[in-house]
Amino acid sequence: MSCPVMRKKAESVQEPVFMFCVGATKAGTSWLHDQLREHPDCYLRTIKEYHYFSNSKPAQWANLQQAAEQEIVRLRHNENPENPSYAQERLSDLLGWSRVLEAGRVDLDLFRAYLLDGIGDRRLVGDFTPAYSVISAKGMSALQGLNPLRIVYLIRDPLARLWSHIRMSAARSAPETFADTAEALLRRTLAGKGEGGIHGMLRRGDYKDNLPKLQRVFGRDLLVMFTEELMTKLGFARLLSFLGISAWDADVNKIVHEGPSMAFPTVLRAATLRFLRPQYDYIASEFSALPEVWRRNMNEAMA
Repeated sequence: MSCPVMRKKAESVQEPVFMFCVGATKAGTSWLHDQLREHPDCYLRTIKEYHYFSNSKPAQWANLQQAAEQEIVRLRHNENPENPSYAQERLSDLLGWSRVLEAGRVDLDLFRAYLLDGIGDRRLVGDFTPAYSVISAKGMSALQGLNPLRIVYLIRDPLARLWSHIRMSAARSAPETFADTAEALLRRTLAGKGEGGIHGMLRRGDYKDNLPKLQRVFGRDLLVMFTEELMTKLGFARLLSFLGISAWDADVNKIVHEGPSMAFPTVLRAATLRFLRPQYDYIASEFSALPEVWRRNMNEAMA
């Protein structure tokens, strides 16, 4: 017969939470990763996006492996890093991650062991990969092998999210002609062009398509949050409660990966809002209370 005291102690042990922040792209996932890395209950590696469940082809696994190995080489040859402590942590994380990728397939035991290696008495590990929001329901369901599971999906005002994504793409592809490239990319998007990553960019912000799939697969394990709500003290507290970790003050004024600043082209505002109206209409049908910027832009789209 087991000892009652020992049984009570065993029952009080809390399993670490596996958190997946699955997007949306340019909706605050990097900000959230940075905030939770500082939380004493969280054990988040320096790798934000693993893309582990996005792969189905050998070439995709090879690309992930190559990217990890290239960064390992750069870190090993950097004799005077700006932040030696972070560089060493990053190198250790990448070496372990590279060994996981050697399998060339999803192996939940390997992935679980990697996330938990070094966790100590902390209570949450995670993966912040926005690309997971556009994978198949079957691909999503693979995450359910990790328990207890918490899925977070951030939704940002569609106009602000799209413009942020376009600016990021323009800055990466043509920094020397950033402003002209950003406006041209927006015009091609509104014209229904699919080249230049436009199709993928729109899929990443397609709440109307992505959210129902997430709801079907994850049910009560899913929390959908407006970015505008998350970046408030009350909103962040709501998230921590969902994750089952202790109260913590977020730096709600911190800006992460904002990219080059550029005012939205006024001449294209009305057309862009009409283009995005299905997203506003869908979210309004799902949530009774919308942030002010959503309501304002949705009313403008309907005008």
